[in-house]
Amino acid sequence: MTSSTEIQLVDYLKSGMPTLDDFKQVTTELPSLKENEVLVKNQWMSVDPYMRGRMIQRKSYVPPFELHEPLQGVKWKNRQIGSFFC
Repeated sequence: MTSSTEIQLVDYLKSGMPTLDDFKQVTTELPSLKENEVLVKNQWMSVDPYMRGRMIQRKSYVPPFELHEPLQGVKWKNRQIGSFFC
């Protein structure tokens, strides 16, 4: 199995700027690739200003991040590290 490192939001911001205490780094195990799947490694993820709004639980044009789930970015730089095609 392959492991993955995720950055997760642990609590919604009450006010001010986010701090390291608002996040946690988690290592998870990925399942084996299935037919016609590709595994990519994110080398970096953009952190854009709009993401701060997703760290607050409120109605907006984009839903807030799910707590204890991997953060979602807008742009990534990836490289393929595995595939399974028949």
